Amino acid sequence: MVAPPKALVTVGIADLRAEPSDTSELVDQAHLTEMVTVLGERNDWRYVQAPDQYFGWIRAEQIFEIPGSNNAGIVAVLLADVYERASRASVVIERLPAGTRPPQMFKAVGLDGANARPEWGEVPLRGGRTRDPRSGFLAVADTTRDGEVASRYPTAADYLKTAESFIGVPYLWGGTTALGLDCSGFVQQVYRLNGVALPRDADQQAMLGRRVEEARAGDLLFFGAESVDHVALATGADDFIHAPMKGAVVQRGRLGGDRILRGIRRYLPNGSTT
Repeated sequence: MVAPPKALVTVGIADLRAEPSDTSELVDQAHLTEMVTVLGERNDWRYVQAPDQYFGWIRAEQIFEIPGSNNAGIVAVLLADVYERASRASVVIERLPAGTRPPQMFKAVGLDGANARPEWGEVPLRGGRTRDPRSGFLAVADTTRDGEVASRYPTAADYLKTAESFIGVPYLWGGTTALGLDCSGFVQQVYRLNGVALPRDADQQAMLGRRVEEARAGDLLFFGAESVDHVALATGADDFIHAPMKGAVVQRGRLGGDRILRGIRRYLPNGSTT
């Protein structure tokens, strides 16, 4: 996982352009104090994702890039078990997907020294039909802190590494975790874990980014006979990873099968390939 830099808009209305030029097409506008995600740079311009999920180029002088980070815990494995007691031999009472930021009160268990990191975090939960307050224990080894996550622009290689970690996960209609994923849930999570927000459904995802004629790693491929009904993440010009159908698992594929390719969309700036 990477954490792209965040920035605050510092002018009343900031134009987002299709290219880093004041004469380029206006694609969106961000407003004073709104937070944007910074995904790339070119001279005095920054490539950002606005709160409404649109992408575009904004003048660097119109935003303030926020330095530093906090110490919030982030689940850093595909699925982290929450235990009834502070032991992996205990009963699992909840599972947290990658990228979750659980509210935690770290419990000092198994410390080797005064400055050592605790082994367990106590996670507040509400469980059962009575919704009675309860808590469980999350292994700190299954988490990372914001300060330990690289803060930089995501790359195609980041997307591929994340996508490959889901290979073998079963298809589940409506699923968005390593317990099960559908096609759009899969690509949405790959992008989310790299700091980029996409809508939930494939036809919605196909409305963002920009259309390109040939795929490169990290682009999204959209398929459908009459309208978009399937999406895959490109690993190259002709290859991809996707969650294909009920009864299957997240797997690699190649163009040229029964699915009709309807379009290719790119969400990173040109040149962000490594």
